[in-house]
Amino acid sequence: MKQKLLIATTNKGKLAEIHHFFDDLSVDILTLSDVAQDIAAPEETGDTIEANAMLKARYYAEKTGFLTLADDSGLFVDALDGWPGVKSARVGETSEVQCDTLLSELEGVSGDDRTAQFRVCLALYNPNELTFFTTFGETMGRIMEEVVESGVITAYGYNRLFFVEKDDRYVEATGKTYAEMSLQEKNSVSHRGKALIKMKYHIADITSPKHIILANGILFRGGKILINKRNDPHNPDFHGKWEFPGGAVDYGETIEENLVREVWEEAGYTVSIVAPLGKIYVNQREKGDEQLLHRYQLYIIPHLCTVESGDGVISDNEVLESRWVTVKELVEYDFIDSKERMVEITMLVEKKIKEYKL
Repeated sequence: MKQKLLIATTNKGKLAEIHHFFDDLSVDILTLSDVAQDIAAPEETGDTIEANAMLKARYYAEKTGFLTLADDSGLFVDALDGWPGVKSARVGETSEVQCDTLLSELEGVSGDDRTAQFRVCLALYNPNELTFFTTFGETMGRIMEEVVESGVITAYGYNRLFFVEKDDRYVEATGKTYAEMSLQEKNSVSHRGKALIKMKYHIADITSPKHIILANGILFRGGKILINKRNDPHNPDFHGKWEFPGGAVDYGETIEENLVREVWEEAGYTVSIVAPLGKIYVNQREKGDEQLLHRYQLYIIPHLCTVESGDGVISDNEVLESRWVTVKELVEYDFIDSKERMVEITMLVEKKIKEYKL
C-alpha cells in the first residue's frame, strides 16, 4: 500500500506538470475528480500566494482526510507595480481574456520595461499532524508585445506572453515563451518546476520507505548473554518484549562505532566486538493508514561482543530490565524477533563462541 497524495487543483496544465514531476515517487496521486464527494472550491481570500496555497491545501485536506498539495501562483509585472500578482487567475476566466487584458495594461510600455516574474508557492498539508510544508519558485522573464500563436504546446494562463531569455544552462528550454516549451522543458526552468523539485524531495523523505541499519550487540560474559526488556509503551507490539542492545546507525558513523556507543548508552557496558554473526536480517514495518503511511525496512546486523568494563546501569528510557541468560535459554524468552529467528541466532552464537574459544 502506498501513501495517497491529493493534488488540489482542477487545472489540467498544472496537473500534467505535477504528474510528470512526481511520476517516480512512492505515492498514489489522487485528483479532485477521484474524491467521492463533490467539494465546492474555497474562496481565495489571501493577500499573498503563500496564504492562498496554504488555505487551499488545508481546506481540501480537512474535507478529505488526505495528505494534500495545493499551489497558488501569480505573474508579477514590474511596470504595473506587481499587478496582476496574487489576482492573476481572476483577471479573466479564459487565457484569451487574461492575455488581452495584460496587453492592454502594458500598452505603450517598451520591451526593455516589460520585465516580469512568475512566482509560485506550493503548500503540503498533513491533516493528521496539522502541519504545513511550503516551497517557492520564481522565474524571470518579460511580457511579449503580442500573443504567440504558432508552436504552442501549453496555452493556459499567460503562457503565450511570458518569454524566458536564452540561458546557456538550458539551451533547449529557453529563448521562447512558456507556451512553446515541452512539458519536460518547462519543468526544467519554470517557477513551478523550481518549487516542485524542492517539494518532491520533501514528499520522498516523508513517504518513501526508510532503510535503517541496526547494529545489535550480543554481549557474552561468563557463559551468559545479556538481554534487555524493551521500554516502548507507544508501540505495544514491541513494549515489554526482549531484545539485544543496539540501535540505528547515525549519519557519519560506522557500524562498529555505532554498536559500541549504543551498547554503552543502553546497557552501561563498554565492549569489544568479536565478530558479526554472519547473517543480516531484514524486517519490513508499516505504521498508519492510506491517508498517512510510514514504511520502513530494517537491516539488522548482530555482532558477538565481549564485555570490557561497565556497571550495567541501563537507560530506563529504553529498557525496563536486563538479564544475563545462558545461550540455551534465549529461545525461552518472548523476543521481538520470531521464535524461528531466535533458534537460528542461538545456533550462530554457539558457533561463534566455539570458533573464538570464548
